[in-house]
Amino acid sequence: MFKETTKNQRIIATIVAIVVGFYLMIIAPTQAMTTLKLALHAVMGRLIPLDPDFYTAVPILGATFGIWMILIAFGGALLLVVARGIYKGSLEARATGLGIAGIAAVAGMTMFIPWMVLIVSDYSQGPVPGISPPDSDVTLTPPVLWIMAIALLAYFTFLLMDKDSLINKLLKTVVYTAIGVVSGMVFMNAQHGVRYFEFIPEYLNEVENLDRHDNPFGNQYTNLDYYDALALTTISQAQMDSIKPNQAIDIVHKDKTVESIVVKKASPVYNPNTIALFLGGYGNYIASYLMILMVPFVFLRKKWAYNTLLMATVLSASATFWNYFVRGSFEWVVGGMMSVGLLVILLIPVFKQFLVEDTQEENIK
Repeated sequence: MFKETTKNQRIIATIVAIVVGFYLMIIAPTQAMTTLKLALHAVMGRLIPLDPDFYTAVPILGATFGIWMILIAFGGALLLVVARGIYKGSLEARATGLGIAGIAAVAGMTMFIPWMVLIVSDYSQGPVPGISPPDSDVTLTPPVLWIMAIALLAYFTFLLMDKDSLINKLLKTVVYTAIGVVSGMVFMNAQHGVRYFEFIPEYLNEVENLDRHDNPFGNQYTNLDYYDALALTTISQAQMDSIKPNQAIDIVHKDKTVESIVVKKASPVYNPNTIALFLGGYGNYIASYLMILMVPFVFLRKKWAYNTLLMATVLSASATFWNYFVRGSFEWVVGGMMSVGLLVILLIPVFKQFLVEDTQEENIK
């Protein structure tokens, strides 16, 4: 019944496609750019001068926000193109609209979280001293919150505007919500992983000839062999400028405990953070995009898309828990458990039926 629609349902879906298409193409990119500029001003003016741990947020946010803005703008244009097909009752057009809305919703979610982390969050209580609290007039509602809200409205419109039974619509809501939420969470885990993978402390000390290819301190794959990766997250700029190889300094951890640690080593020691952050970062980026990009194809019940979705979920769970075991940060547990939860949902037959055709009879033959 999900393939069958009434005329009124098609009219509603078409109006949503046209309105949201113009919104994504014309208004949403400006809202995203406004949010990006405010976030960058906050991180560059309030955080980086005292906590160099945040410097990689600048290129990462520029790149990821830029990708989302391009996808949103093109998605809006595509919604206008497929609006006629949606009105005609084309399942492929409706699936396309569902995919575009899913991308925009995840984009809105992942662009909203940096606002909370960089602008709203108060780091004045440590672990790095000296950071000022957020301005008193900071709002909790960034412009990109509208992108997420409007995209979700379109997402569930395209998903549920059919003659399917109420129970089926409820089950579809669960599984397709889970895909979007986990895709967003996996993307934020990726942001965190890439941020620390790309972090090079020697850049902050203006080391001469750092860009030389024979300098292991300036390469993302080798620099952590010379540093205690977790200690770097709690070191101020002043400490970074004065630290010497094999010098033990007191580190205040995020739980306020103090430990004497050799942050910079005189000789390299293999650091498992490198591979954990690489997969938990760039690997999770790919997994997140694959999850949300598969939405229109699993809506059409394509087996290859379902298998791709399973693959991305398994990889994300593995990479995310890997980072928890290496780094011990609880946010990796949250991401890992969400990926495992999605995997379970994808495998349960009552949900699986909305993602892939039943091939049992074909396999028996």
